[in-house]
Amino acid sequence: MTSNELLHVTDEFLEQNSKHAKIKKPVKKGGPYSKNDKDKRRDEVYRLHFEYGYSARKISEMMKVNRNTVNGDVDYWHSKIFKNVDIFRPEAQVVATLERMEIQLTRLREQLDKVKISSERLTIERLIYDINSKILYTYQKLAESIFRNYKREIKSYNDFRENNNYSGRVISLFDTIYVSEKAQQRIERIIKEDRQRVN
Repeated sequence: MTSNELLHVTDEFLEQNSKHAKIKKPVKKGGPYSKNDKDKRRDEVYRLHFEYGYSARKISEMMKVNRNTVNGDVDYWHSKIFKNVDIFRPEAQVVATLERMEIQLTRLREQLDKVKISSERLTIERLIYDINSKILYTYQKLAESIFRNYKREIKSYNDFRENNNYSGRVISLFDTIYVSEKAQQRIERIIKEDRQRVN
C-alpha cells in the first residue's frame, strides 16, 4: 500500500497539484485556481471530508492546500447539501449517511486484513474507530432530536389549548422523574380519575 493510498488522496490529484505548484511558486498553497482546478479540488475535498470524515486541517495537510481554501470548500459543500435536505424530515439523509459509514467500515476491515505493516494497520484501525464513533454520535443526536421534537410538539399543543381556552393538557411520557412509591401511586390515581372524569 503506498502512502497516497493510505491517505486516500488520488495520485492524479497530487500530480496535478504538484505541476500546478511548479508552474506557480513551489511554496504556494492556495489559488488562484482555474475553474477546472477549483472543481477538481472541491471534488477531492468533498471525498475526503464526507466519505472519509477527515477534518479541514487534515485535508489541508494531505492535499498541500491552504486551510482557509479547504474551509471554504467544506462550507461550499455544506451550503449545497443544505439546499437539498428537508431539515424537518431528515430521516432519509440520516439513514443514507449511516449506510455510507457502514460501507466504509466494510472496506476498511477488508483492507485491514491485507496490510502487514504495523503503522498502516494502526492508521486503518484509527479510521475504523473514528467511523464507529461517528455512527454512535449520529444515533445519540438522532435520539436527542426525537426527544426535543416530541417535547416541542407537546408544548405547542398545550400552548394552543391554553390560548383557545380548551380544558385539559398533554403530559409527555418521555419524562422520567424519581418519586417515592406513594407519590407514584397518587400520580397514577390522579391520571386514572381524570381519564374516568373525561370519559
